[in-house]
Amino acid sequence: MTESTVFTVLIGGKAGEGVKKAAQVVAHTLMACGKHVFQMDDYQSVIKGGHNFSVVSSSDAVVYGTYAKADLLISFDDLSISKHEHELNPEGLHFCNADDCSSLSTPALKLPLTTLMKQHYSTGGNVSVAAIAIVYAALRLPEDELQTLIAKEFKRNINENTAYAMAIYALVGSEAQIPFTTSAPNPARFISGNQAISLGAWLAGLEYYYSYPMTPASSILHYLALKQESHRVYAIHAESELAAANMAIGSIVAGKRAAVGTSGGGFALMQEAFSLAGMVEAPLLCILSSRPGPATGVSTYTAQEDLFFALHAGHGEFPRIVASPDSFERAFSLAAELLELAWATQSPSILLTEKHLSESCSDISLPLEDVSVTNTQELQPEPYNRYTITDSGVSPLKYPGTGNCNDDDVIKWNSNEHNEAGWRTDTSEGIIAMKDKRQRKAALINSLSRKNHRIAEYGHGSIPVFAYGSTALELREAMKHTPFKLVVPIYLEPFPFEELEQYRGMPAIVVEHSQTGLFTEFLINKLNIRPIRKILRYDGRSWDPVELANLVQEALNA
Repeated sequence: MTESTVFTVLIGGKAGEGVKKAAQVVAHTLMACGKHVFQMDDYQSVIKGGHNFSVVSSSDAVVYGTYAKADLLISFDDLSISKHEHELNPEGLHFCNADDCSSLSTPALKLPLTTLMKQHYSTGGNVSVAAIAIVYAALRLPEDELQTLIAKEFKRNINENTAYAMAIYALVGSEAQIPFTTSAPNPARFISGNQAISLGAWLAGLEYYYSYPMTPASSILHYLALKQESHRVYAIHAESELAAANMAIGSIVAGKRAAVGTSGGGFALMQEAFSLAGMVEAPLLCILSSRPGPATGVSTYTAQEDLFFALHAGHGEFPRIVASPDSFERAFSLAAELLELAWATQSPSILLTEKHLSESCSDISLPLEDVSVTNTQELQPEPYNRYTITDSGVSPLKYPGTGNCNDDDVIKWNSNEHNEAGWRTDTSEGIIAMKDKRQRKAALINSLSRKNHRIAEYGHGSIPVFAYGSTALELREAMKHTPFKLVVPIYLEPFPFEELEQYRGMPAIVVEHSQTGLFTEFLINKLNIRPIRKILRYDGRSWDPVELANLVQEALNA
């Protein structure tokens, strides 16, 4: 394996067989060998059966996506063989289960995975251990290190797991091996996009996270629940999306930093609460991780169909912040920025992402340092009025509790239109005054957001290729195969006109995961770009970097 050469492992099997766990251990193993990694999971919305597979692509250089062609293919069952045996590189190796391989039509190394499980386990079995043993043997990694790894990663049935792994390792032998070089271990953290989002929000002071599980946002709830003691973030599994959003706003009224997370269907149920946040001026952070729709759609795949939904969420008119991370590192920093901006401007914010970033994993180095909070509140004379009209639109904010307010303060948040004190009003003058006050925040939001990286640009070329969100990851890997200039708006509302004005009216290529070209329409509206090609994908899958590079090159040559 030479420098910057990509080495890809694909593991396929049934749901419940530990395919994802095996791939994660393989990714950690490759990092221990000094490689950068990217892991992607493809799974059906079933608990057992069906077909799952995980792909890990690694290289000496940073990897931004996985490749469709595998150098090492491991098939636990016949269905995996039929789906993936033709996705093997010409010089790659295919290991399959000799006990379940009736559809095999290409050369493969057959191992009796099921038979050996029955021999080494008193009850059940763990075929995922076999995949790890195969990788260790094929890459000529030490047997004693494999034993240590199995004991570390699989706490139950250590003796049986170890014996099974050693039997597989011995069967692979010394003949079926792949040239592979190692170097000093990669010290970065191997985390998912959802974990990066969780840690970024936590660093900005997140205290409460409310959610009703909905793929692909569910793992934020699971991760923060595991971190409750160490990170002091309370993760609450609410009875519904409506409850989650309203409970989060209730926590904010009490002075706590709160966020919610869901996918498109769940965010649809949160619309009344999102508008409530706009009216009461609650700094609510919403994490919207998209999957194909409409309705329940395709639960476990990726899409960018919720762009306009996020930009125009809720009823009525009120400022909001919408931004989308183009990398795992950006997911971390952006979650912190959006929570900070929400509190600085007392406005709801949306971190818009997709399954591809949320559930994929990569090695990243996180700058674990404090995030400062901008104080934009304007001083006012007593008595305290929750909605004091100010030049910036941001009113002083107090909340109940000793030390947070005076004994004679009246703390009143009102979902109806209200006056400065929070009492309901329906006068013409009162409505106009309060609507104008809230709208003035738009200028402040734009000003404060300019302190952050609102766009990203990669590569060089005369015709820009536009994308947003995790599509940028796919394009950055494609750039290794054909040169082009990639332009990525990170902030979508407020739109970074100042940074992108140079592209106004230019011919451009737009790449996105939608059927109708929503992002293209957005860019035409904002920058009057002239799209020479829309490269669209809407089957829920991510692009293979080589395939995407060819599509971009074809568009550039048109």
